[in-house]
Amino acid sequence: MDSRRLGRIFDIVDHLAAHGPGTVSELSARLDLPLSSTHDLLRAMVEAKTLHLSGRRYGLGPRAIRTAIGVLDSVAVRRIAAPHLDVLADRTGFDTYLAVATGSRIVYVSRHAGRQHVNLDIPLGRSLHLHSTAVGKLFAAYRPEVADAMLRKPRPALTPQTRTSPAELDRDLAGIRSRGVSISRGESIRGVVGLATAVRDPGGTVVAAVHVSALRTTLPARRLGEVTDAMHATSTAIEAELADPAGAATADAG
Repeated sequence: MDSRRLGRIFDIVDHLAAHGPGTVSELSARLDLPLSSTHDLLRAMVEAKTLHLSGRRYGLGPRAIRTAIGVLDSVAVRRIAAPHLDVLADRTGFDTYLAVATGSRIVYVSRHAGRQHVNLDIPLGRSLHLHSTAVGKLFAAYRPEVADAMLRKPRPALTPQTRTSPAELDRDLAGIRSRGVSISRGESIRGVVGLATAVRDPGGTVVAAVHVSALRTTLPARRLGEVTDAMHATSTAIEAELADPAGAATADAG
């Protein structure tokens, strides 16, 4: 394989990660390649399971997602967050996730089961809706490129509680920035509450989100403060270790 073809493969993966699934003609225009050459390359990537084809649109396939998660294993935030998220799941009893942004896409990269297991059947690596999930709106509140994507993409009403209008979503994002926590009350799945708090790198950029999912019946309003306090403490602990991993390791050893 020549270097130009390899470069085009990465260009396709980068584009799909940032913008979501696309057609042959869209990708051909993006890569400035003849339609036939683009089609041949996409077909080869589907056969290798790097991409998948749904209708006429190509998206990232299972092999690309597994590779991405494997790469993320070597990235500090996922590795550092894991023990803190285990503690949070044990402390609250609820399912706990770590989410990260890849371009304008938001994906879960780790799952930590609580005692009150909520089986949402959300595979790691799958793009999450931005407008209806706690983590999607959290990233949109702090990262302009995610907010732009949220308003540009289709916003289906997944439940009667889903907010879809730009005015409603703008109010939600302002509230998240004011409170420091994002809450989705049955907006993606009826009866399920999602909570998310931000994890920032030493420069202040939101690089990850701590997410808790719970059945509404198991997370009454009187417990929200307790759970969000625990989530903020978890985010803070992850941030401290991101800022000084050697110091955190020394403290653990002590």
